[in-house]
Amino acid sequence: MRRKGFLALIPALCFGIAMAATPAHRSPSVQSSFGPFTLKVEIEGVTQGVFQSVEGLASESEVVSGQEYGAPAWIPGPSQGSRLILRRPYDPTLSGLWRWRQSVIDGDTQKRDGHIFIFDAGGKLAAHWVFHKGWPSRWEVPKLEAGVANAAEEVVEIVHQGLTLESQ
Repeated sequence: MRRKGFLALIPALCFGIAMAATPAHRSPSVQSSFGPFTLKVEIEGVTQGVFQSVEGLASESEVVSGQEYGAPAWIPGPSQGSRLILRRPYDPTLSGLWRWRQSVIDGDTQKRDGHIFIFDAGGKLAAHWVFHKGWPSRWEVPKLEAGVANAAEEVVEIVHQGLTLESQ
């Protein structure tokens, strides 16, 4: 008899699980007004241009084995910077990032602070990231096509020693 009672509950349990998985029964998600946006990059106060994308906004700490209150524990070790990858349509008149890369090639690694500004569709500042002691480890225009508008993309990779998010 008990078994029959339990089996009778299975359809109700399945229905409850199915209802919980439907959008109307989930916790309400936060709606973001962060739609189309503009990315502007400055290096030491000089605007380098508007970019299509910025990859690698990341913060990571080494995880080390240690002790907390006399017990073994995972604790944060040194933090490390990431690699930022900036992409934009190639414009040969915008050569500031190439000149910076050339200085690295020439042995003059000029570590600089830079800013990544994110503006919303209305032009209002939505976020402002700062990278510290960065330098360009890679610059490339992977493909050039003659006779095509926006025929090339410039890609710049910047390694750095840390990120901060500025308050708004």
